[in-house]
Amino acid sequence: MRVVIHAPWPAEYVAELARALAARDDVARLCLIVRADFAYAEAAGCTIARCYPAARRKRNRWQRLSAHAKALVRTGMRIWRERPHVFHVQALHQPLLDWPLLLIARLRGARLVWTAHNSLPHESTRFDTVLFRCVYRYVDAVIVHTRFTARTLAEELGVRRDKVHVIAHGPLTLGAAPAPCREAAREALGVADETFLLLLFGRIRPYKGLDLLVSALDRIADPDMRLIVAGEDTFGEGRRLLANRNDVTADLSRVDDHTTARYFAAADLVVLPYRRIDQSGVLMLALTYRCAVLASDIGGLAEVIEDERSGFLLAPVDAETLADRLADLKSRPDALETIRRNVARAQDGEQGWPQLAAHTAHLYQRVI
Repeated sequence: MRVVIHAPWPAEYVAELARALAARDDVARLCLIVRADFAYAEAAGCTIARCYPAARRKRNRWQRLSAHAKALVRTGMRIWRERPHVFHVQALHQPLLDWPLLLIARLRGARLVWTAHNSLPHESTRFDTVLFRCVYRYVDAVIVHTRFTARTLAEELGVRRDKVHVIAHGPLTLGAAPAPCREAAREALGVADETFLLLLFGRIRPYKGLDLLVSALDRIADPDMRLIVAGEDTFGEGRRLLANRNDVTADLSRVDDHTTARYFAAADLVVLPYRRIDQSGVLMLALTYRCAVLASDIGGLAEVIEDERSGFLLAPVDAETLADRLADLKSRPDALETIRRNVARAQDGEQGWPQLAAHTAHLYQRVI
């Protein structure tokens, strides 16, 4: 079986999946189409086609369009040469411009598989709804990570239920730097051992509920509870909410791998008070680091977290409830440790990449 995976965004998830698929006997050839600055090429263990330009090079609008047009030509030619049995799309760089790649793959005899990491883009428009409804109708199968996303596709975008297949999101280990011990991480951050340390990680966006977490801290007013907020401040919300606070460490920039590992190792609890989400890469990263997580009981998060067994769920999602849960969990260190042990066992079993790759390969065979 020959497979081409199209992934113009440099997602670690894609490299993890590719590495596990390439190790299988039923995948004779796997080609991964990525950007020139794809960081996980060696780890992916398959043929790498760097068809898309690196993202960080500065270009004006016309230069970007020209570079993207050349990338589409290179990608189309690569698909044609590979003659895949399956063309698996993780994303399109510019969906409105890139849809001909699906047609090229179809003309070359490939079956089309699409992974919907979210049912629609986070900041979607009405046009996105129309465009993705057409895409989902055209492909042969859609992979989603949660039953929530599967229901959303069926009920809101009219995707046939028999076309949608739930395959979980695995742990993100390739980009995860080795985590220091808790004591060393806290010493590096200047955090006392008795401090109950919370972590909100990832790009700051309004739907992620930073304002709810700040309000909850104000309600608790516990001098032994601190918060680290780490991630790019996309909309300036972090700087506005965290100005002049003594109980918050704000690292509102892109965080390197080693600093990321230090934050997760030091934290007692990772908090995801999201207002809406299908699935969360930050949650996957937290589980990779064997962290205890408190997350909103929305979207597909509850399909990953079983309350009081593999994490903690927040419902309803408001500042008062969040404050009560944080105060309760601070008083239950044994419960937090039990969660960490349960998460470690889950990552090595059904939610590990070999098993997820097996589900994906079986789907390939099914659509062929």
